[in-house]
Amino acid sequence: MLSLYQPIVKFILALKLEFSNPQFRHLLTLVHGIILCAGRKNITQIQQVAKDRRHLSSVTNFLNHAPWCMNRMQRKRIQAIMNRIRKTQFKNTRRIVFLIVDDTCCKKDRTTKKMEALSFQYSHEEGKSVWCHNLVTTHVVSDGQSYAFDFRPYYQSEYCEAKRIPFKSKNDLAVEMIEAFPANDDEPVYVLMDSWYTSEKVVNACNRKGFRVIATIKTNRLICPSGIPINDFAEQYIRKSDLRSVTVEGQGVYWVYTYEGPVSEIENVRLLLS
Repeated sequence: MLSLYQPIVKFILALKLEFSNPQFRHLLTLVHGIILCAGRKNITQIQQVAKDRRHLSSVTNFLNHAPWCMNRMQRKRIQAIMNRIRKTQFKNTRRIVFLIVDDTCCKKDRTTKKMEALSFQYSHEEGKSVWCHNLVTTHVVSDGQSYAFDFRPYYQSEYCEAKRIPFKSKNDLAVEMIEAFPANDDEPVYVLMDSWYTSEKVVNACNRKGFRVIATIKTNRLICPSGIPINDFAEQYIRKSDLRSVTVEGQGVYWVYTYEGPVSEIENVRLLLS
């Protein structure tokens, strides 16, 4: 197992988690087993595919009762990622960091009933609602390096009410992760997101951190150049000479108009209209 996945072992060792040897072996079992296990996963299958011969209770006790902190592990992992990015930056000129905000559905079988926090959520990939856990995630990309960075579970309001925990929308969770992103003052950070997250709340969070935003917006947003609704403006005032062509590989040529000003409740943006 160690010889096949040395990069993973080295990365976990670099985190300096201060685990005991048994704890470290349990962690390797779980990581390798999750990667190798096909289809539905549970602790038994993960342990078997990782060829761990210890009793199953050893792994479950590590997860449920062993004295280690998941949040501390997460902080160590995030710090290791940022150190790798900055190490590359020191070798070259200052690099741009892209922070990608998105969400994903971790689909479960319909027969799964006892696992907590499962619900029907809309999956863009499948074009319908699926039985799943839903996570809001951030991914960091810089200078050829790409890392899964942070995540927050999204719980529906009914679940939060039943568990007596505060409800947080997906935009609230995105704001939490943007505010927690450990950028230095001299690091240019661009936040990339789709139209679901292009709200005043999220954009303002980026502005407070000094981050720039690249995002799509929904077509029903209020856009009024010179006080004129965008549809009327496009039909009556935009001329061919106002446009520039952009060629997208495999898709063809688009004509683009650049507008700068307010969009709905967002005070000022530079918007490219295709």
